[in-house]
Amino acid sequence: MLQQLRKGAKSIVAKVLGGLLVASFALWGIGDIFSFQLDSSVARVGDTKVPASRFADTLNREQNRLTAQSGQLVTYDMMRAAGLDRRILGNLIRDAAYEEELGGLGISAPDSAIADAIRSNPAFQDPGGKFSRQGYQFMLARQGFSEPEFEELTRTVLAQQILTETIEAGIPPLPGIAARVAAYQGEQRSVTIMTLTPDMAADPGMPDEDALRAFYDAHPAMFTEPERRWGQYIHVDAARLLKELAPDEATLRAAYDSNVAAYTTPATRTLDQLTYPDHATADAAVASLASGDASFESLAEKAGLAPGQSDLGTITHDDLPATAADLVFAATEPGIVGPVELPAGFAVYRVRETTPPSTTPFEDVREQIADELAMGKLNVRSPEVANLVEEYRAEGLPMAEIAAKAGASFGSFDGLAQDGTLANGTNAEGVLVSQTFLSETATALEGEERDMVELPDGGYILVSLQRVAPSALQPLEDVRDRAIAEWQKAERLEEIEAQGAELAARLGVDSSIWDLADELTVAALPLPPFTRLSPPGDIPPTMVDAIFKASTSGGVSGTAAGSDTVIVAQVSSATAAPPASLAQVSSDLDKELVSLVKGDTREYFSRAVEAGHGASIDPAVVEEVFRRLGASGTGS
Repeated sequence: MLQQLRKGAKSIVAKVLGGLLVASFALWGIGDIFSFQLDSSVARVGDTKVPASRFADTLNREQNRLTAQSGQLVTYDMMRAAGLDRRILGNLIRDAAYEEELGGLGISAPDSAIADAIRSNPAFQDPGGKFSRQGYQFMLARQGFSEPEFEELTRTVLAQQILTETIEAGIPPLPGIAARVAAYQGEQRSVTIMTLTPDMAADPGMPDEDALRAFYDAHPAMFTEPERRWGQYIHVDAARLLKELAPDEATLRAAYDSNVAAYTTPATRTLDQLTYPDHATADAAVASLASGDASFESLAEKAGLAPGQSDLGTITHDDLPATAADLVFAATEPGIVGPVELPAGFAVYRVRETTPPSTTPFEDVREQIADELAMGKLNVRSPEVANLVEEYRAEGLPMAEIAAKAGASFGSFDGLAQDGTLANGTNAEGVLVSQTFLSETATALEGEERDMVELPDGGYILVSLQRVAPSALQPLEDVRDRAIAEWQKAERLEEIEAQGAELAARLGVDSSIWDLADELTVAALPLPPFTRLSPPGDIPPTMVDAIFKASTSGGVSGTAAGSDTVIVAQVSSATAAPPASLAQVSSDLDKELVSLVKGDTREYFSRAVEAGHGASIDPAVVEEVFRRLGASGTGS
């Protein structure tokens, strides 16, 4: 929960120096900001005080916002544990430092700027984009502001903006940096690779006791048994219930017959339409079409329609007025239909294509219907079984008896680890390896019977943890065979790594990768060009930088991540980024870099302003604020 609070609080600001704060009031809601009656100050910056009431109301506002965001009560204790109180107070102190700085410089935003900022705020505009005084007054009243209070706050924000924009205006572009970064990112390399495998190394034989002990000591994680947990569980198995709830053939057929419309595709017509103001003109058009004196296209052009404007596309009966639809869909072949009287004028239709209605056969949708009916029953039956389990739990019955009486499954897990293995060395299966089950077993305390939780498939699981065996390094004698096998594997890998480095050193000197591949009887694989940021999966990440440092025809080798194979690569080409792409990427990067530098400069300037005026905090008043908030019943 604390992590969620910290994440949700990233947007906490006292004021957004870029001028966004004014709009944020409408989004967050301010509440009665001056309602907290405490005549002390939580902090002082120079001669400017941070009233306890402002701190309290800001805390209250943020509590309300986080509670609404998370869907559960966020207490003041939770906010303090997440560090939000310190962040809020820090923002208020920074505001006070700016107030001191602006007062000393004699900077204040003029009334005209205040009016422009308020009038241009979307929160105070009507649907047409114009300022609404009624909306402005309503919003301020809802947030607990008088007009003078809000206008003074807006003045402060704009004055701060004057300072920060002045500082940012002095930041010059960063010549050459973006171009160098773009060239670095856009450069492409092509390589041909071959793979060395452990069977290409000599048999390392058996290690002596000292070598085996040294290997074992150097790799404790390899021989550490994970934490394992033992317990029992009740499973309301959705898959089993679905089978039990499968409808019979008669039920399926009845469901299909009662809802056959859902499996029926209606008839369609592909149409063109011309409209005329009166019946006589429409009749004349139909006659000219029948005699061949005119085509539908020529009539459309005569009516002032551009090509395609008469096309209604493919429609169903319901897409046309009832009278027109009946006539159009009575036509089973392409042709002219009309004139047809419409609410405004008369229409002549050209039917270009007709498609009869079609119904999907029962056999084709049988499984779909069966799944839908079974899932509908499952959504009722599964919670019923879960409720029975809870009722029998309340009677104190053993878990096995509860499962039997409720119609659920009962099982046990013996030494289940979070990697899904069991104490006997086998892999767990079924619900035991579901993320929900593993999470429940990992969270449970020894001897705890957890609450029932729902599974993603609609079932339920209830876990009872009986004992826990902590993770422990296994004695060498217990894992001797595995230690020997791992030592041999490591020795083979070390040998082919050395072999790969020797082969890479020969590339471009006395051999090509094709020569070496023939020599070793392995395949050579050319790879398409790639950049530093998008290497192919065949290339281990640790090799990418070396490949881009190597000369054309030079060689590089490296071990594939998580593997016991070695990749040897020869650079076949090096290509700079295309000029057009380089220019675009450079331009984008230049803007991004300037933005980042401006942001950093703004932050450092704000810190300097704060440090220049000095700040002191009164911890006793801070604690009194929290005490009073808690006493009001709104906090923890």
